Amino acid sequence: MQNQRGFIALIITILIWGTTFLVTKVVLREVGPLQLTALRFAIAFLLLAPLAARQGFRFKDIFRPTFILFGLTGTTLYFALQNLGLNLTSISSASLILSIGPVITSVMAVIFLKERLSKTRIIGIGLVTVGMILVALTSSGTTDGSNPWLGNGLILGSTLAWSVYTIQGRKMAGNYSTLVMTAASTGAGLLFLLPFAAWETLIIGIPHFSLSSVAGIVYLGIAASALTMFLWNYALRSLSASVASTYLNLIPMIGVASAFLLGERPPWLQIVGGVIAVFGVWISSRPPRQKEALP
Repeated sequence: MQNQRGFIALIITILIWGTTFLVTKVVLREVGPLQLTALRFAIAFLLLAPLAARQGFRFKDIFRPTFILFGLTGTTLYFALQNLGLNLTSISSASLILSIGPVITSVMAVIFLKERLSKTRIIGIGLVTVGMILVALTSSGTTDGSNPWLGNGLILGSTLAWSVYTIQGRKMAGNYSTLVMTAASTGAGLLFLLPFAAWETLIIGIPHFSLSSVAGIVYLGIAASALTMFLWNYALRSLSASVASTYLNLIPMIGVASAFLLGERPPWLQIVGGVIAVFGVWISSRPPRQKEALP
């Protein structure tokens, strides 16, 4: 029953996250990337903190080294780098690059969680690498971003940060309640974000919000941050990091589909690279046969 609830939590999380590329891209037309990241997590923290307080959360918890690192990777670095990257590259490129996340998480799980790496997973990693090279090579020719190379690099950095966050979450799952983990890490991440958001405001000024941008920020704060961060950490209580990361494979498909709603038309070679990458991730995420497992 616990595993089934974990899978349901993951499905809801991925469906919501798959829509954030489109929503974020629209909001970024009026709000700076760091401003947006700080706003969405301020909303998330204000929602999570009172609920977590009932389970023992205190404001001082966000200053604990464990939660500071947890918030830095899963909140500050992941979302800030992703929003900065989306401001420079296309939705399709970003979503396809993020497909490498499950592979990175699986490799980290082998190193830090002592999970086993199968031959098929190694083949999958190779295919993902080839696919990402094709995506990167074709991104410089697209007009859907002002600086695709830098944007894609930032997206890759955000993927690395999320993989570290997932490994941490899996290790911490048995020691803290899900709400306390999520609220403390969100608060810690927000503390890192505020100075950078303030600096960005001094540079570009206070944004002028439209009804659509306000709605987008509220959606990103409540549904795509507070709810999904809680559900992700909840799922990690019963599922391994490699199994949970497998569901991230669905995000690129939803993200690329949403890109068409904004009129993006990625080059065919980029689509081919993305298909190869997603296929590689699928192979690497398949449960290994017993005889294939490598010590």
